[in-house]
Amino acid sequence: MLEKYLEDYVNDLYTKQNNGAVLEQQNLYSKKDYYELLKPVIDLFKNDSLSLQEMREALFKNSGIEEKVNDFIYKREMVPGMVFSYGTGNYKETVVIGNRQEVTLDEKGNLVPAVEKMTEDTIFDLASVTKLFTSLSVLKLVENGTISLDDEIKKYAPEFKNLNGVTIFDLMSFGVPLKTEGRVDGKDSKEESEQVLFTLYVDKEDANERPYTDMGAMVLKYVVEHASGMNYYQFIDENILSKLNMSDTHVLVPKMKLDRVASTNLDSKIYKDGNVITTTNAIKGVVYDPKAQSMGQPEGILSGHAGMFSTANDMTNLAKGIMGGQVIDEEYVEMMAKNRTGRKYIQDDKEKYVQYLGFLCYSKNPILGSSELYHAMSGKAFASAGWTGTQLTVDPINELYFFMAGNRSHNRMTFIDPAQSDKVVEDEKGKKTIVLPNGDVKIDATRFAWDRDEVVVHPALKLSIQYKMLEDIYALMNEKVEKEENVKYI
Repeated sequence: MLEKYLEDYVNDLYTKQNNGAVLEQQNLYSKKDYYELLKPVIDLFKNDSLSLQEMREALFKNSGIEEKVNDFIYKREMVPGMVFSYGTGNYKETVVIGNRQEVTLDEKGNLVPAVEKMTEDTIFDLASVTKLFTSLSVLKLVENGTISLDDEIKKYAPEFKNLNGVTIFDLMSFGVPLKTEGRVDGKDSKEESEQVLFTLYVDKEDANERPYTDMGAMVLKYVVEHASGMNYYQFIDENILSKLNMSDTHVLVPKMKLDRVASTNLDSKIYKDGNVITTTNAIKGVVYDPKAQSMGQPEGILSGHAGMFSTANDMTNLAKGIMGGQVIDEEYVEMMAKNRTGRKYIQDDKEKYVQYLGFLCYSKNPILGSSELYHAMSGKAFASAGWTGTQLTVDPINELYFFMAGNRSHNRMTFIDPAQSDKVVEDEKGKKTIVLPNGDVKIDATRFAWDRDEVVVHPALKLSIQYKMLEDIYALMNEKVEKEENVKYI
């Protein structure tokens, strides 16, 4: 009976992965892959003495995720620390590892040790995961009938005088390449940065082969404000945060909570000529993103592309709220993941792909190494990721989620020009370092965004799929599955 159940379960997941997917997104995870992933769950039920939690523990141990994360954090030191949560509608598992701060600057501007351990309630800079709130806000206004995706931007935000004919749909779907007359960041005031943003225009010389941009989400913030008549953060608070009990999600972190914030300060970048720039202004409570800073985040003003702080617990509440239709109705949730930009093309006799993007989020890229979304997820799943070390995956069809937050931009190299790559050395543990011109030694974490998928994202999502099947079989045996949470400090 269990083998037949496994076969049916595999067929169901295989069908769901193509639900809503375009042709080149289909059949990326084979039936054999699903079978190999789920067979261990069936094997556990052959031992009828195990409890549900004991079976979960066995799956966790067999996943190898603890060893992989230990290697990632403590041996290779790719990121000071992280907190990640994953699971099902009934079960939430959270892993806490490493440090939320390693060093700080003393009064003379020198780096000095200042170690703070990572905790379950650590507050993280979400960076571009903030775009998800913008997408949800726009779709909430569409659901309410306040706006239409086909409305022009200038109907609600006439200050963007150069965006003639550009619609809300165009910006939600990364459909047009945008450019400003000057840089938004680095200005002396929020008003000056805003005036630069208002110069946005469609760059007709850009083929939009790299469509992901911050600019569309920055514009849509104004659409939300003008259409709703509310301050942007207040709109999010009323329609999302308060509804989902997200009490640790802020633009301006209260002073009493600042000691819980993971540091994203003091990363370095080395350029072709050997020039090194180290970030020193992303102190606790100030986001790393320079455009969000310039647009007023230190004063509590939220931009549409970045600027929010949150915790793993709050973001789990968000994921579950999205899956449960508590934020926007199911039909709008399912619109988010639909590929709006991705396509295959040939360049220099090589097959390449334009980024696969949905509504201010990632859709499934056919090339796993280029995909923010794991191939085993359903065709209606979507992901969002941020520079500081954040990633959220929501699968509303399979009712699975994953959220991770790290501080990869704290005390690490986040960019090394290829001309300087010969200065990188690797030790026997796999830790890479580079000696800077001033003699400082920095850890090379430039591969973080790629390596974290194999180490954390994919294993955690595999566990989520296994946990869901475990619960489904358990429920079939007339055993009620209670809501449970488990926290692991590694």
